[in-house]
Amino acid sequence: KVIERERKISEVEVDGTKELHVTLSPHSTSGDPPEADELIKALLELENSASVDVAVREKISKLPPEVSEVKLLAKLEDKETALKLAERVNAALELLTEYNNRLGMEMDERRKVQQMLHDYTISQKQLLQQAEARLEEYKEKLIKVEQVRHEVMSHLNNLPD
Repeated sequence: KVIERERKISEVEVDGTKELHVTLSPHSTSGDPPEADELIKALLELENSASVDVAVREKISKLPPEVSEVKLLAKLEDKETALKLAERVNAALELLTEYNNRLGMEMDERRKVQQMLHDYTISQKQLLQQAEARLEEYKEKLIKVEQVRHEVMSHLNNLPD
């Protein structure tokens, strides 16, 4: 089950640069970037989904052909055999209906996880851009500080003792 969250966006000025700060709370609408641990949890939950349920898939593969092939009904000769077949058909119907429902829910979850991955990727790209911009800004500041240090050292060396 995917947790819904709400986000609060605030614009903050850091060293003369405007940045968007996103605060996520446990209840939100879609389109918000998920937390990494939430994304990991959702991905791990997909490992236990219907499509990887080997036991049920094996049961389905072992269903006798008479429960799914109408043409084999012509071979029924008495009511007792027909009733036994009806029981097997009902059991197969229940098994397949339940499995199809689980597969449908899995598809919904996979769509949600796909959206989470999309939102997470976009947010990470935005954070990367902000980090790159901040790095460039601080590289420039470092160069300026190194220049000032060089000037101070030069000035100190030129002062009389």
